[in-house]
Amino acid sequence: MARRSANDGHTVTTSDAVDLSSARNRGFLSKFRPRGREDESASRSNGGPIEIKVPTHRMSGDDPKNVVKSASRALLKLTLSEPPSDQPRRTRRASPSDRTRHQRSPSLQRHHSSRPRMSRDDGGNVFSEQIRNTKKDRQQHVTFLSVSNHGEACTVARVARPPLLQHSCLSMPNNVTTTQRGWSFVNMFFVLLTCIALISFTVSRMLIKDKFLLPDFNSYLSVVTIDEIEASKEVINKDKPKTVAYAVSFIKCGDKQTHAAGLTDASIVLRHSIYKISSRNPSSGSKYDFKMYALVHPQAESCSSKLQDVGFEVIIVDPPVQPSEIRGEHLRKKIHKEWCCGSDEFIKLHAYTLPEEIIVHLDIDFAFYKPMDHLFDAILYDKDSIEGQKARQQIELERPGEKLPDKIGAFITRDWGQVAPEKFPPAYQAGFIVARRDPSVKDEMVEVIKEGNYTAGWGKGFGWAGTGHGGYVGAMAMQGLVAYYYDHVRKDNAVELNQCRHNHMGMDVRYRHPPNYTPRYVKQEFIGGCRNALEYCEDCMVTDFENIYSVHYTMCRKPWQCIAKPDDGITDCKKGTCLDTNVVNVEHCYEVIKEWHKLRTEVEEELLKMTGDETIMEGQKGDYKNDIFMGHCNDDGNDGYLLMSGKDDTFKRVNDLYH
Repeated sequence: MARRSANDGHTVTTSDAVDLSSARNRGFLSKFRPRGREDESASRSNGGPIEIKVPTHRMSGDDPKNVVKSASRALLKLTLSEPPSDQPRRTRRASPSDRTRHQRSPSLQRHHSSRPRMSRDDGGNVFSEQIRNTKKDRQQHVTFLSVSNHGEACTVARVARPPLLQHSCLSMPNNVTTTQRGWSFVNMFFVLLTCIALISFTVSRMLIKDKFLLPDFNSYLSVVTIDEIEASKEVINKDKPKTVAYAVSFIKCGDKQTHAAGLTDASIVLRHSIYKISSRNPSSGSKYDFKMYALVHPQAESCSSKLQDVGFEVIIVDPPVQPSEIRGEHLRKKIHKEWCCGSDEFIKLHAYTLPEEIIVHLDIDFAFYKPMDHLFDAILYDKDSIEGQKARQQIELERPGEKLPDKIGAFITRDWGQVAPEKFPPAYQAGFIVARRDPSVKDEMVEVIKEGNYTAGWGKGFGWAGTGHGGYVGAMAMQGLVAYYYDHVRKDNAVELNQCRHNHMGMDVRYRHPPNYTPRYVKQEFIGGCRNALEYCEDCMVTDFENIYSVHYTMCRKPWQCIAKPDDGITDCKKGTCLDTNVVNVEHCYEVIKEWHKLRTEVEEELLKMTGDETIMEGQKGDYKNDIFMGHCNDDGNDGYLLMSGKDDTFKRVNDLYH
């Protein structure tokens, strides 16, 4: 092991090296091993190791050149020095042909007489040629050397990516000698410069090509085992935050989601909410990072540049299926009429192909309020692992105690508001899914669509393959397709989450009020009971906000619609301009809407601090129900909303808030 000397210097000796397999010795200096000299070099072990001492003050900081210079000088000095006293001097005599050649050119003779002469090794290769052959290794490793008094060169530390310490001891050719006159100072100087330039070039290539930062050599110039190296790599990978892909889809410009508020303000607030539950926000306690994606239909490409400005990676995608490719007649002719976007909505399936291990696809009218690490862990970790077992115990299930799949592929919520108890299966709520990356899911769903086995009608015997997944809103598109797929095609793969905690909409989940209320068609005992037919279900209209992970702003209306009037039979409400008191609790809606406006206010305040742009405050001068809308509304309804304000350069710096 390396020893610390009395003058507080770092010492590296040949005893620090350990011999590995031949595969480990194919790095820098591997070509210096003389052929057929193993036994001879093994017998020369009389002398002790020569120490290379590197002062501690030269080791500090991030300057590896100082270490390399010291090691290179010692190697050069020993390589060019006299051999041990018990070894005869080996000097190559000039052949008669050499002398004749030199006599014909006196200047050439003088030139050769001042140069060191190198003998050939047993393989017939000139040693200087071997040095040139090491150019292949320069781009792969940075090597630091210690040498013994017998000319042995030992690889003490080799830095690769990720940081890896390897050790091997390689013998220098003993038949390399100098002439009796020795090397001139100029030659030695140029050799030293060449060594320094070579090492500097290698280090710079690693820094530029691999973006790799060299570690502190004080801690790495020592002997470690391969097992310790592998263990350290596992710790590094385990501690590094895993990245989750968060994706939204945009299908056309100018609809309710891609107008100015839905595209810019909603996307900024959504991203800020994800930041707050991620590892980038230390107070969240999460160990998962995030990356934002926008899956954009070609017809919405013209309005997608704003998403790039606020930190989304925009991916232009075509629908994976065209109506003309659908073999089923009814679906082929009617799919274009389905809510919201017909077959164009199937661009959401591209989310399964994003590069991250976990994807979260959601609508733009969404916000997160609690980390979902336990869901991500349940997908990534084996069910029998400690992490997997702990995560599974924390999952908020729609049906508590339900058996979980051995390998979870997705977490979904159901659209129970559209169904009657025990009449037909519920739709998938298409605004939210957490899933494992799996391109095969997309391929299988595309094949289901192309087959087009869909029968028009409501209830069992209709819908996709006659399974009852039909008749409700979105049945021919994502709402019906995904529900049918996880119920019948890829069974025991998806887990249904508690709809009051995840993808929260604040709506009534009991069968007691319109819409979708026809009591004559259900058993009397289900009237007023849970739509999912359970004896007990949580009342989502009054769920404590501290228990809510995410909110989907649908039934409580979108925050930028500034809707605060209840449809109580007294207020004059047009369709969709009031809060439906049959479906939601007005006070609860006020609470969740205010949380969205809090997020927007946080973004505005942070942007103001960073840019000093006072025009940002123009977006907070509203006076309509400021206790809810926090200055972002002037009146009730869409026209009363005040867009986020600021200069163009200010919005382009939104991304800087999250580095």
